[in-house]
Amino acid sequence: MIIICPHCQTKYQVTFEAIGSAGRKVQCAHCHQAWDQRPGAPAQDALPEPDSLTAAMSEDALDEAMASEERSAAAKPVLTARAQPERAASVPNAAEIRKRQADFTKRRSAMISRLPLARLRRAARIGGVLILAGLIAGAYFGRVMIVERYPDLAGVYAGIGLGVNVVGLDFSNLESLKALSGGNDVLMVSAQIVGLTSKPVRVPPVVVSLLDEEGRAVYEWSVATRVRDLMAGERATFDTRLSLPPSEAVRVKLSFAKGSGSQADHEKGAGRPD
Repeated sequence: MIIICPHCQTKYQVTFEAIGSAGRKVQCAHCHQAWDQRPGAPAQDALPEPDSLTAAMSEDALDEAMASEERSAAAKPVLTARAQPERAASVPNAAEIRKRQADFTKRRSAMISRLPLARLRRAARIGGVLILAGLIAGAYFGRVMIVERYPDLAGVYAGIGLGVNVVGLDFSNLESLKALSGGNDVLMVSAQIVGLTSKPVRVPPVVVSLLDEEGRAVYEWSVATRVRDLMAGERATFDTRLSLPPSEAVRVKLSFAKGSGSQADHEKGAGRPD
């Protein structure tokens, strides 16, 4: 006969003798619920032909069937519990996802970099950098020729700390001294004019400027030099004097006369009487 658990509808096939004429209390091996099973008429289509094995089934056989079903049901959660970590391990974590995304981005960038358009852009960037570097190098090393052609750019170079001497001459050892001569103040100024180029350069007149505390010129005069030209390694002495210099003069500035194109000048504090 077939009995059915009223709680989970699990079916069991047992002999009529296992239940007995008075019925008995049974427990479902699947949901572990118990109920009172009453005897019923055995279904003819469900009962096999009587033989020695069916006749031998008894209450002990029913208990064994129930125990076997209970062991099978108890084994299922264990398998499920063991399978869960394996499934959880197969799910990638956040670090693995980021690594995969980074690898994908790297592969995509490598593919894009091999495209003709990407190569053209890369070549254009490199060419632009080389052109810019060439312009900067030319503006630095060729600044003298640039200022000679465009004198207004001398101020630009001076503003970035690159003074340009287009004359090829410079001053050194500038000295100034105030002294008394015949009861009057006399300012004496001396310096060395130095040649800078490998070719002889004409030496223009030297302009001596006396400056006040605010850097304004309070008196200027021009002095012709005693040499005609100088080249690299050559020097010429320059000296001059001024009687009754302005009392507000505190500095001396030397420069070459206008029209020479020179940007070389030197300043020095004016000397005081001894």
